[in-house]
Amino acid sequence: MNKDFNVKKILIPFDFSDTAALSLDHAVNMAKLKQAEIVLLHIVETVTLPSSLSHAFSGFEKKVESASNDRLQELADNLKLQHGVQVHILTDVGKIYKQITHTAKQAHIDLIIMGTHGAEGHKYSIGSNTTRVVQESPCPVLAVQHAAKKLGFERIILPIDDSPESRQKVNHALEIARLYNSEIIVVGLMGSSGEDYTRKFRIKIEQVEDWLSEHGIKCSSQLVQSDDRAKTTLRVAEENKGDLVIIMTEQEPSLAGMLLGTYASKVVNHSKIPILTVRPTEIDPDRITVTF
Repeated sequence: MNKDFNVKKILIPFDFSDTAALSLDHAVNMAKLKQAEIVLLHIVETVTLPSSLSHAFSGFEKKVESASNDRLQELADNLKLQHGVQVHILTDVGKIYKQITHTAKQAHIDLIIMGTHGAEGHKYSIGSNTTRVVQESPCPVLAVQHAAKKLGFERIILPIDDSPESRQKVNHALEIARLYNSEIIVVGLMGSSGEDYTRKFRIKIEQVEDWLSEHGIKCSSQLVQSDDRAKTTLRVAEENKGDLVIIMTEQEPSLAGMLLGTYASKVVNHSKIPILTVRPTEIDPDRITVTF
């Protein structure tokens, strides 16, 4: 049985951009449904300066941090008043992706929701750090594109490949489908076309579909031949009008020559809809079962 996906604390890396605000909208919607808390994190990115200027810049950082906290507190107060959601604020200094993952660990965050890019002309772009956060985060990450204005998810795309880790995200799909009354489309990404391989793979996909159906989730499944899992995932999501894709952050490096994290990076960077990434746990190959 995989670890339950129980969201009680949501982290929002917040750069005051429109995309960050959209990520916050998604977080507030989920927090109200799950009775979860939100942590708003603004990061003042560090720069390397000559020692003669470092003291002056340190004073500037403190002023920026103070101003950021004032803006965050005002936002937190408004969210509490309008939606009844508990919001904590934090401004930190450092490398953006490092501070995000550090805060996620220290604050025991269950889910990070972040935009794939910030506002044009802004000092930094959250999106340039999304891939690093996805790869290093200790918890799932929901990457929200600037056009993903609809809150909630009606059709979840759940790609399953032939790696042992792939089915670890099934529980995550189940919990989100329950939360939003979503339909799940299980997509079998086949790396071979052999008859015996196809038969065994179909059984695996049917097991996933049956398990979801037993838990009251409306679902369907399909098998697709895939030489490029990222492109196939995005194509199938578009064809099925999906509004969320759930993937793992890492894949077996032996499969189709993939490097760890490459699949997730491609999907997150090129998707037009939100992507939920889940970090796999280590698997003992001698204890793999058909249960979830």
